[in-house]
Amino acid sequence: MKTKFLNTVNKTLLLLVFIATSSLMYAQTTVDNNAGAAADYADLQAAIDAAVDGDVIYIQQSSTSYGSVTLNKALTLVGRSHSDAGYKSTIDYLYLDEGASDSTIKGLDITSGIYENSSTVPIENLAFFDNDIAAVSIGSVITFNNILFQGNVIQFLKVYSNSSNILINNNIFTNAYSSNIYFGMTDTLLFDNNIIRGYYLYGVTIYNATTDGVLNINNCIFVTNWGSDVDITIQGGSYQMNNCLTYNYNESGTLNIATNSFPVNTTNNMLLNIDPLFTSLDPTDNSSIVGASGTTWNPYEDDLTLQADSPAIGAGSGGTDLGIYQGYNFKNFGEPTGIPAMKIESYSSTVPKNGDLTVTISAKAN
Repeated sequence: MKTKFLNTVNKTLLLLVFIATSSLMYAQTTVDNNAGAAADYADLQAAIDAAVDGDVIYIQQSSTSYGSVTLNKALTLVGRSHSDAGYKSTIDYLYLDEGASDSTIKGLDITSGIYENSSTVPIENLAFFDNDIAAVSIGSVITFNNILFQGNVIQFLKVYSNSSNILINNNIFTNAYSSNIYFGMTDTLLFDNNIIRGYYLYGVTIYNATTDGVLNINNCIFVTNWGSDVDITIQGGSYQMNNCLTYNYNESGTLNIATNSFPVNTTNNMLLNIDPLFTSLDPTDNSSIVGASGTTWNPYEDDLTLQADSPAIGAGSGGTDLGIYQGYNFKNFGEPTGIPAMKIESYSSTVPKNGDLTVTISAKAN
């Protein structure tokens, strides 16, 4: 048996070098579809069509989606937030096409998902930070290489066989049932420090379609809230699960790791059915990360940092923490890391003649 899902250090460093160099400053364009806005463009696709490789496009908050767009250049797309009410930057579909290599996407609510477009040219060196993504489907036809998903909220993820060097770290996965998390890769997948939420009575299901490789899952937290015993099931090929925690918030059930007869099927240093002691969440709220059904992420209520006495602190490889905050500053509302943000918190409702308007503004560097 060949073990192809490996922590290949050199390839990981290559991706990190790409991310660092992609942050260099290029021409900057603003897109705003609000009425009367003084921006470079009102239409996002028009801004992409007019851009050149290396440009940065800032997508302003709006109650109206910017629609579906095709990315076919090496650009950085930056939204304001994926969940902060009144500050969301929303698109429908994001299609990845020839020329999209070396792009970065941050801070967007992508309501219909990320899909590959029709092309035979490989797409490489993509980074997705701080987005709320309804679905991801890549590697079915186009070859994808050196792809990073970090700090996102993801409902549905499929990485097919034409893919390599995929890093999936510090994300929240909601509704992990059926084949909503699917890996068909043949070379190098890192799946570390994620929080995976089981769906309803289905528990958690991850499909490993690569029969000659071992899927490694490290430093993750699995949670659910179902009134009977449910399983974490790895379907398809073999797996190894290291330093992970499981917990069912419903006292009448447990979240178990299903047994199977795969050639390799091992778990190491597991914390089974132990409360991770997140800082704040309401497990009875259907909009919570562990709610029974319905919408599964409420950034206003769910604070998934770990309490000081959490068993997940120091439980990871090398004494690291489990969960989404190890090695990354996870943003509940998806304000892009490294992008300054300003917000009007309050202002005077009435102002006397010749009086002063009192405005409270908050700013943070994210």
